Amino acid sequence: MASQPFKPTKALEVSGIFKKGHFKFGMRSNAHGSPGQEVHDGDTVGLNTTANFSSRFLGIDAPEISFTIRTESTFVPIGDAKWVAFWTSGEWKNMPLQPELLDHLVARIGDGSQVAANHRVLADAARNELIRLIEGDMQASGKDKEAFWFFLAFGYEFLDQYGRMLCYLHPERANFTPPAAPDPRSYNERMLQSGAVAPYFIFPNLQPFLAEQPFDAQNLTPAGFWKTINDASKLQDARQRVADARNAGQGIFAPQNGLILLPYEIRFIARKGSKGPDRYVINLGNSGSNQIVKPELYFTIGNLEDRLFIPKEFVPLFLLNGWVVA
Repeated sequence: MASQPFKPTKALEVSGIFKKGHFKFGMRSNAHGSPGQEVHDGDTVGLNTTANFSSRFLGIDAPEISFTIRTESTFVPIGDAKWVAFWTSGEWKNMPLQPELLDHLVARIGDGSQVAANHRVLADAARNELIRLIEGDMQASGKDKEAFWFFLAFGYEFLDQYGRMLCYLHPERANFTPPAAPDPRSYNERMLQSGAVAPYFIFPNLQPFLAEQPFDAQNLTPAGFWKTINDASKLQDARQRVADARNAGQGIFAPQNGLILLPYEIRFIARKGSKGPDRYVINLGNSGSNQIVKPELYFTIGNLEDRLFIPKEFVPLFLLNGWVVA
């Protein structure tokens, strides 16, 4: 019996500690090139794929459409009855959280009866807002779904733990028919402005919000770090747009039906084996400070746009350059 041809569903994926890709030879006109055509030199080969890519927007965190629940191996829709039971039963408390953080979450969650429905409504709203923005750009460009292109800009890291490309997503400017012109801002920035998503700035993936190499010496000492941050006009603009959305009570900041739990709170509470948050935080609203906040105290930084998360593996670099953990 002949074996079935290999056909991956994803071009990029993560398996354990390994990031993997599935590609063919690059294209020449309408056909794949030969080894002689696609091997440029001893360490470069032209590649092409027809498998799907997935992306994850940098700098923002949208309410979850679905996620795993502790013992579930599959993603469960966020409004499912299983989520309602998870929050109302108090099962979510069965993890080693610091008392201050547990008290904070208890105050937010209450009896748990509203968490699932609240998150589902705002997750749907964020999804619909992004669809609206993309469809508006398609209409402005005069291109249908077969001809519309995206432009991706990457931060320091390229893939996340799910094999998604970490990016700032834009409509491809060259694909617009004059006199139409695309919004110069990324979808990331426009989603922040709408209030449909939360900011989620994570070092070192700050480009292009931050037009500097994150590991240059001047960006790691407190003095150099704050100069770079304060001079980063795109980052400051993004933070201001979040503040404006909050002050206007838009989206997740609505005074009556705002987001009860942030997306990353849902994830660290519900993820199997989680011991709580593990990213340290710098308060961008406390310019000049040399303090790094412990992961379990992230909530003490009140404004979401002031939280710059630092993965624990990078904290020693900051400590060597004059920072201290508060």
